[in-house]
Amino acid sequence: MPYCPKCDEHFTGDLTSCPKCGHEFSRPEDEKEGWVMVARINEKTAADYARETLASYQIPAVVISESGFFGQVGLNLPSVTGKGIGKFQVHVPFELREEAENILTMILGDGWEKTENKE
Repeated sequence: MPYCPKCDEHFTGDLTSCPKCGHEFSRPEDEKEGWVMVARINEKTAADYARETLASYQIPAVVISESGFFGQVGLNLPSVTGKGIGKFQVHVPFELREEAENILTMILGDGWEKTENKE
């Protein structure tokens, strides 16, 4: 399903460009689709700030707590992944991951952990 980052719309069919704004969907055959985790952030406030800032750059983002439901309200519970840092995951559309990483570096500096998307 093609996604237009400019219009923030999903479309059905084999489209090569956005029917609303004309944005070209250039996607190599082997490129991934969907959403990927780009970062782990230790504090809920910083994760929420990252999501809001990415949205201001027209990058949709989702924050997922690794601590379960109570982590969403900011309680400091141990991470269920056992990875230490990273109570909150930031996910963005695959095609926008590099731009999102640059923005996270700009706004959070060393306050986040970049994740490697090797699959």
